[in-house]
Amino acid sequence: MSRVKTIFYNLLTLTAVSLLLRMLGLSFQVYLSSKIGPTGIGLHQLIMSVYFLAATFSISGLRLTATRLAAEEMGLGNESGAKKAVRICLGYSLIASSAIALLLYFGAGWIGKVWLEDPRAVLSLRILSFSLPFLAMGAVLGGYFTAVRRVLKSSLVLVAEQFFRVGVTVLCLGVLWPRGLEYACSALALGACAGEITSFFLLFWLYRLDCRRFQKPGASSDLLVRAQKIAIPVALSAYVTMGIRTMQQPLIPSGLKKSGSSGDRALATYGIIQGMAVPLLMFPGVILHAISDLIIPELAECQAQNWPKRQCYIINRVINIGLVTSIGIMSIIFRFSAPLGLSLYKNPEVGYYLRILAPMIPILYMDLLVDGILKGIGQQISSMGYNIFESVTGLVLTYFLLPRFAITGYIFILFFTRALNFFLSINRLRKCIPLKITGMSLLKMLFCIFNALILANLILHRIRLAWFPLSMLAATLFYGALLRLTSAITREDVAWFKSIFRRAKTESE
Repeated sequence: MSRVKTIFYNLLTLTAVSLLLRMLGLSFQVYLSSKIGPTGIGLHQLIMSVYFLAATFSISGLRLTATRLAAEEMGLGNESGAKKAVRICLGYSLIASSAIALLLYFGAGWIGKVWLEDPRAVLSLRILSFSLPFLAMGAVLGGYFTAVRRVLKSSLVLVAEQFFRVGVTVLCLGVLWPRGLEYACSALALGACAGEITSFFLLFWLYRLDCRRFQKPGASSDLLVRAQKIAIPVALSAYVTMGIRTMQQPLIPSGLKKSGSSGDRALATYGIIQGMAVPLLMFPGVILHAISDLIIPELAECQAQNWPKRQCYIINRVINIGLVTSIGIMSIIFRFSAPLGLSLYKNPEVGYYLRILAPMIPILYMDLLVDGILKGIGQQISSMGYNIFESVTGLVLTYFLLPRFAITGYIFILFFTRALNFFLSINRLRKCIPLKITGMSLLKMLFCIFNALILANLILHRIRLAWFPLSMLAATLFYGALLRLTSAITREDVAWFKSIFRRAKTESE
């Protein structure tokens, strides 16, 4: 099977699994919102913001390091080097994550009472600390499977983890929810902890089985130095970025309270945006998330083998896919925001915030892709600087704007900081790779989705089938057809796509 087919089938696998996981996650989020309410969701988001910071320090950029090093070694024919790279990353992750787990466990009291200003978070943070070593080592193993193009194995583990996590959480909620919101959040923490432990042991077992196929001796002698060059800037970026964002999270409900909202109302509004609206915005972007993951080892291997033309070709394909997808999703969610919010959450406020935040989708999705591309071509230091700058800007704006402008200020901050990061990143990419993006192609995409929505509305109302999921599907199909008719999707694009399914002895791409 050609390399293009391997990438494509891995993409299909990751997309399908990501879609399943996001459907499970979204369904579970709907269940939680009805079970513990917006206030509970808001408290859980605050707890998880601290946990994500601890997870960032635990992983320390080692997933990306394992992916790039293993891909580079495999590209050079050094199979033993790929195994050695994984062993190095596993050792570092175990040491770092154990230290962070101890800090989180013993510092949970201060974090909950002083930092988050909510003692109900302490128990959950202590429970979550036990999962950090398993999460960090599992991330390294996941990076290995991405590098060697064995994503089906790691994807199946993610599915098993999610089912196990949800099952444990539901069981624990049934027992602990009557005792109050503190214990309800601890039930979610127990489910997360059980899921991470299960995931690691399954991944480790699959890794041991997969490594048996490596027979070629030899490994690069500079693996440790190369690992440090990749991991240190990525880790520093993640430390500073997540640290600042974690400092920012408690400021949001605090700033909303200062603007005049009550404590529970501020927490509820924060929960609606971050726990309901934003996950729904990101849900359709599963294919782009899969691409951003797969693009890193592919670009790293292109660099290792000095294939600049292939690298440029892949990047421009990815950028075009991202634009077509994100513009379509933005328009459809904007159009159907109200019924989406009501049908999923039974809350009109969710639909209101969905419509306001929908124009941010192209920025969110494209920034995800560009960030993956920059890391794949060795520009992680630039990416680090942009992420830090975005986080500092967001923290400063949150502190000064929220008490005065309330939720309007928060929405402005979301738009401004994400747009700032994206434009800095895409500008850096343009300096490294010649991009083929034109204003005419963007206008064609907007023209196609605008008319697709009109056609879907007219035809389905005419035949009296105006059920909104059917309207969304019809708009998507019309969008694809109009893209082809206007040559926003060219004959070359279609031929390339078809070639993926044809077996060939050589790669033409």
